Amino acid sequence: MGNRYTVKTETVYLTDAQKKTAANLGISDRFLSLLLGRGFSEEDIYDYLNPSVGNLSSPQDIYGMQIAVERIQSAIDGRERILVYGDYDCDGICAVSILMLFLRDKADINYFIPDRARDGYGMSVSSLDRVLTDFKPNLIISVDCGITAVKEAEYLKSHGVDLIVTDHHEPQKEIPDCIVINPKIAKRGFYELCGAGVALKLVEALSDRSEACKYLDIAAIATIADVVPLKEDNRIIAYFGIEQIKRSPRKGIKLLLGEDEISSQNIMYRLAPRMNAAGRLNSASKVVGLFLESDYFMLKTLAEELCRDNALRQELCEQTAKEAKDMLKGRDFTHEGIIALYSEKWEAGVLGIAAAKLVEEFKRPTVLFAKKGDALKGSARSIYSVNIFDVFSSLSGYFTSFGGHSQAAGVSLDLSNFEAFKRDADKLVLSTHSPQEFIPQVRCEMELPLDFDYLSFARELEKMEPTGYGNSRPDFLIKADALKFDTIGYSRHVKCCEKNVDLLGFNTYADVLSARTGKVELEVALDINCFRNIVRAQGIIRSLSFDEVRIEEDDAACLNLHHYNYDGGAYVTKSDISEVIDIIGRSPFGTIIVCFSQKDYDNICALSDEIRGLPVFIGNKPELNPQNCVVVCPSADFEYAFYENAVIAGAPLYGGYLSHIAARVKRCIAVADTGESNMTASDAELRAVYKAFVQVAMSKLKAANLHSLYLLINERVKIEKSRFLLATKIFAQLGLVRIGEKGALNISRKSVDLDDSPVYRKILHG
Repeated sequence: MGNRYTVKTETVYLTDAQKKTAANLGISDRFLSLLLGRGFSEEDIYDYLNPSVGNLSSPQDIYGMQIAVERIQSAIDGRERILVYGDYDCDGICAVSILMLFLRDKADINYFIPDRARDGYGMSVSSLDRVLTDFKPNLIISVDCGITAVKEAEYLKSHGVDLIVTDHHEPQKEIPDCIVINPKIAKRGFYELCGAGVALKLVEALSDRSEACKYLDIAAIATIADVVPLKEDNRIIAYFGIEQIKRSPRKGIKLLLGEDEISSQNIMYRLAPRMNAAGRLNSASKVVGLFLESDYFMLKTLAEELCRDNALRQELCEQTAKEAKDMLKGRDFTHEGIIALYSEKWEAGVLGIAAAKLVEEFKRPTVLFAKKGDALKGSARSIYSVNIFDVFSSLSGYFTSFGGHSQAAGVSLDLSNFEAFKRDADKLVLSTHSPQEFIPQVRCEMELPLDFDYLSFARELEKMEPTGYGNSRPDFLIKADALKFDTIGYSRHVKCCEKNVDLLGFNTYADVLSARTGKVELEVALDINCFRNIVRAQGIIRSLSFDEVRIEEDDAACLNLHHYNYDGGAYVTKSDISEVIDIIGRSPFGTIIVCFSQKDYDNICALSDEIRGLPVFIGNKPELNPQNCVVVCPSADFEYAFYENAVIAGAPLYGGYLSHIAARVKRCIAVADTGESNMTASDAELRAVYKAFVQVAMSKLKAANLHSLYLLINERVKIEKSRFLLATKIFAQLGLVRIGEKGALNISRKSVDLDDSPVYRKILHG
């Protein structure tokens, strides 16, 4: 069976000296093992667990710092006009804000942030032309951009304007002929700062560390949002910046965060997207007001506007990702080395986020383009093993412009070059990377036993905060057997309460875990939950994989009830197992083997070791990547359209479901009898169940979830759960029984004809 999971840190047996180190640090042996497994030396761990501003590196380590300080000080002394030129993302906004706050009472200073749609990324001669006309600066200081602005520096020089570039992006072969501050040129000291981190170092060099510390909160937001490694200086900035926001948040940040608590996760997924939304959809200049303005009503209006922008950005992003997925249906992923798509309906500002969603789903590098006329402007994201910048560098002849780094890039090309670019990009990626690199693999931090003090360990993990890129929040592997999950209320969430930890699965896992599991591997993130003064460790399920399928017949029937949602019938070509083995041997992608019961799965595995070795899923998969696999009791929302071949290994409850599958794949074949395994329900049985519903409703009893409701009904009429759910489905169609969100029953006493229920007609007449 395909193994999705590996662990970074195998069980480490500590020496006596290391155990003594753990005791001296006040941490457990297992937590020390985790940190050692991440590459920390024992000497580094103390500084990691006890961040100190005193451990920040010197700003003088950064290339160009001293000469830049001298030029800025000269401009301040001479009352020259200074303009800060920033990028339109969160990092650029924060970098502009830091320099403006520090210099605004010391110099004649203003700022400019280019418009994404009008000016594009970074510096351009056209935007500088507007700057010179509107602001007439003597000195321009760029932040978070400018390292490639060679011709722009010459343009400013020709107009008698000095330029200081402060940037953190990788320098190219030629750097601008001006003063340049970039930690990646000489790479002395710590050099993986974001743009706002460089601006913070510039403030320290112009004044002192205590002055720079006034802006740690702003630098922390940028450091987390710009996904630079949270280690050394960056972790110190993030740690103390978050503490600063907790103690005394700036008015604008407090209004934008609302009721959200401050944490690295909320900065990344709540605060930064709201700040970025303006730059993606209109103008980022107004966002600087979050830090520069003090008027409450002005800040409140701005925060509300940014929240609206972000809601629109989310809507556009979801729509873009959905449309992109629809375009991929029916593709042959054997020959799909890079996903490349374009549409004139797409907004350029949301393409990067949408591309990242597709990378997560399909495990392939992705570039999405917005089309305007015959021009395509796109954003790319990649998987860890494919350096997208190198790929684009090899294909640079197709582009009008491109730039970026190993995991993300921006690119423009003419529509006439798209097909050739796509063909050569596929060829290049597939020739330099094995198919295994496009198959989902999950690397967990370490394996934890179920019989373990999860609460104490979860409390230790809080010492790792702030977490993010380069200091990721750890996920753990838990191997278990015969877990039983219950739904949380009438939601799409499930929960299993073990002795030392509560395991929670959201949305996707409701169907998968509604049956008792066989041997299952869970990827979980540990957290602490306090409910009614009871503190418990909880493991949030991030993904799962079955090592063994063990599903009872009635549970399988419950999962298959949605078969009655479909009409029609389909002729499915009968085949033999040798053809199936041949198909899955041709490519690791494109074939789904569909089972509807434990018996179906056991039967087809008995015919083929190759099939037994495939990954197996119950209900649904955690991603759309169409690797060859087996699915048992597919959920109602299972996506077949990304597969070329469906192999049916058993009989559905109703033949209409075969028609549903066949309509979504290129080829549908069967290796078993596919005749309906239709359920039955007599009129007398349905009347008895309905009567039990009425009795429960009259008793005013409320059930915490659907399973509890079944138990209440089952006390009055003995019935299998699948037949109870079938009856519930029929009653809902007839308007006889409605179950409220909190379990309240709404019963109708109207007279009905059972034949008015489509499900009833299907079980009665087939």
